[in-house]
Amino acid sequence: MEKIKAVIVDDELEARNGVAELLARDQQINVVAICANGIEAIQAIREYHPELLFLDIQMPQVNGFEVLNSIAEEYLPATIFTTAYDEYTLKAFEVHAIDYLLKPFTDERFYAALNHAKQIIEQRSTSNQQVSGFIQSQLKTSQSSQLINTEASASERLTVKVDGKIHFLPFSEIAWIEAYDYYVKIHVKERFYLLRDSLKKMEVSLPNPPFVRIHKSSIVNQNFLQEIAPQPHGNEYQLTLTTSHTLNSSRSYREQIKSLINS
Repeated sequence: MEKIKAVIVDDELEARNGVAELLARDQQINVVAICANGIEAIQAIREYHPELLFLDIQMPQVNGFEVLNSIAEEYLPATIFTTAYDEYTLKAFEVHAIDYLLKPFTDERFYAALNHAKQIIEQRSTSNQQVSGFIQSQLKTSQSSQLINTEASASERLTVKVDGKIHFLPFSEIAWIEAYDYYVKIHVKERFYLLRDSLKKMEVSLPNPPFVRIHKSSIVNQNFLQEIAPQPHGNEYQLTLTTSHTLNSSRSYREQIKSLINS
């Protein structure tokens, strides 16, 4: 069997190094990426197409569940969660994780999970259901995610391409959009879509109203607004959405906030 490509994701350096050291003892494993956050994890999964993923849950900006949620299910590697919190056990298996390592775990517990993962990966290979099967199909399609709105659809929905699939996102279901480096994160109901694009380009594709830029890194759908609270910094506000998210505005967009207050 060829070496298994693995990706390690954890926002704690010591935890990343610990998993990497344990995996280095197994000659069947090839660690292709070590990631410090969810954004790096999504990039690594799309770039390297690993068969195995060691994934922390609680991370800033993009957590472990959001990482899995951003990747098409049929393209996901065998996933082992590594976390210090036991309250996510049920949810972990609901998203098809194959094991759940509660920190701090022993070497014996780690290798038991690893051997289990290796068996599953081998079974997928034997039955032609392993991740390498979708890698070939991915190579025939664009690996990038992109905004592909057309004039026909722009009046009512946002059309985006993620993992080779076309998604039609009704404007009425998009709560807000935020920027992460070279990516934008589109929040729709209980999930999100991560695109390699700019918020400036995204803003042009959205109708105003209901979408209003409130910060250099945030665009909000005013139909999801629940509360606007002034902050002690003068021209800054905190916006609470019906999704329970809270967003901060910046002074540069104070006129846009005033339009929301007066609308």
